[in-house]
Amino acid sequence: MRPIRSAVNRLIRQLGPGNDHPVIMAACVLLAAALIAEYLTKVTTDVSATVSVRHLALALVTFVGLIGGMFRPRWFLWAALVAGEILLMRTLMITPLVISIVCTGFLAYLNTWSGTIATGLLLMLLFAPAPPSSNRLLVATLMHVALYCFPLLTGLLLHMMRQRDHDSYLLRRQQEHEDTARDLHDTISNDLAYLILRIDHAEASGMPAVEHEYRQQLRELRDAANRAMTHTHAVIDSLETWPERQSQSQPSESRSTTALPLVPAADHVAMQQGELQSLIDDEEAKLESLGFTGDNLLGELRHPLSPDMMRLLTGLLAELYANTAKHADPAEWYAVSISFDMNDDVRVSVSDTVAEHDGKLGLRSGLDRYRTIIETAGGSFAIQMEQRHWQLDIRIPSKL
Repeated sequence: MRPIRSAVNRLIRQLGPGNDHPVIMAACVLLAAALIAEYLTKVTTDVSATVSVRHLALALVTFVGLIGGMFRPRWFLWAALVAGEILLMRTLMITPLVISIVCTGFLAYLNTWSGTIATGLLLMLLFAPAPPSSNRLLVATLMHVALYCFPLLTGLLLHMMRQRDHDSYLLRRQQEHEDTARDLHDTISNDLAYLILRIDHAEASGMPAVEHEYRQQLRELRDAANRAMTHTHAVIDSLETWPERQSQSQPSESRSTTALPLVPAADHVAMQQGELQSLIDDEEAKLESLGFTGDNLLGELRHPLSPDMMRLLTGLLAELYANTAKHADPAEWYAVSISFDMNDDVRVSVSDTVAEHDGKLGLRSGLDRYRTIIETAGGSFAIQMEQRHWQLDIRIPSKL
């Protein structure tokens, strides 16, 4: 059985690289079997009326069209449709009628214009003369019920559903790429930039005279490299588990939103306040290791922030501190202020002095991504530049 299965798989791969339409394949198999069964039945019951070279050729063309439609439906279903319609008019068999209807629906599903043309061919059967027969009334009734654009409408509906699913898939892929680019920039790129700046600062400062300070510098450099490696692994893991996370996104979101009320709001406020303060302390320590001096102010949080707001705010702050490290002058004062107004909008202000010899670390795309997110949500993102003084004022609406 295994050699036979392998041979069949190779044949399928040669005839058509992958089968994207298993329903069409199954329908073609059933219709081909029904065509053979009905034709053989008519041969045994009415030889003189059915057995002819022309009828046999039409049946063979319809059969080949169905078999080919299993692998290349856009091409072979036309043969099955046309030959089936001609065979229907000459023999008044039921299976060719079903084949014509089903092929029309499938062609409309695959392509709108193909379905329209196939429907036009199908409607021509209503005006085609048919030989007198006792089955004429039954066939005419079936034609009047089934042929009035039902296959076209069904196929178009399925086509729209498939197009909607395809567009949704492309949107998810685009969101995935944007999230990946943002993660790469906010974590790995900034970590590596800090590592480079830290090495440059150590080189400019010279070799410490005390061994303890020398070892401290090495530990700090190793910690920066370890953070970059950890973030790299995290991004790789997120890429590898993305399909699973997509399938579980709705349940996880509902669980996260329903779990919030179980914890008192005051505890959420304290936890988020501590998380923001810890982030600011870590970033301030990084800047101090590079020779920066400045003010870092965090206002009092009165109400808990939503998870989306919290992710956006922490990512934005990390990006702003990284930009200060990459582009600001360490000899000049810098200031970072985060406050929360009465409407629970978040306001962020950053002020520093651009270095005279900017090392141009990074692509300057991180802030552009956050500008797009914030302005799309109805916030403001204003940058002012006067000589070397750089000022940024951001307002993030509470309903993000």
